[in-house]
Amino acid sequence: MTHSEKLADWVAEKHSRQFIKGTGLPYFEHLNKVALLAKDATKWGYEIGLCHDLLEDTNTTGAELKAALLSFAYPPAAADFITVSVIELTDVFTKSAYPGLNKKERKKLESKRLQTLSAAAQTVKYADLIDNVAWMMQYDLKHASAYLKKKLKLLQSLNRGNKHLRQQAITIIQQDLLSF
Repeated sequence: MTHSEKLADWVAEKHSRQFIKGTGLPYFEHLNKVALLAKDATKWGYEIGLCHDLLEDTNTTGAELKAALLSFAYPPAAADFITVSVIELTDVFTKSAYPGLNKKERKKLESKRLQTLSAAAQTVKYADLIDNVAWMMQYDLKHASAYLKKKLKLLQSLNRGNKHLRQQAITIIQQDLLSF
């Protein structure tokens, strides 16, 4: 078993009780789609994509992620890079961390923070948006138009990542907006 297969199994186990809203599909399906989109778009894109929601949606810490990567025979520099990128992708402006801010204020601050992410983290964010947009268009058309407009605005300010994947995300959103 390769180190990436070991990581995928570990991540699937960490998210084993989570499902994609409205589908009944294991949440790992989303993580795998993001990972596959990011795989060739940035260094360690597959691994970062698999883990992008790990710290946010499970009780896993950055130290645990790094230890797991090392145990799966990732080189120390790769384990550091992947862990730092996943930490970057973890929401900072959460309700529990900023109870005095309303959701709109937190989202605005989070959008500004995303602009400061590394190229690798922004690239994985593009992949995440591509899969999230596909979900919105299939399962939540009621809110899709507003969501697409917000995400298009966000993408206009995220420009450090892979240019081709960013353009793919922009094109998908623009095309989907035409249906409204």
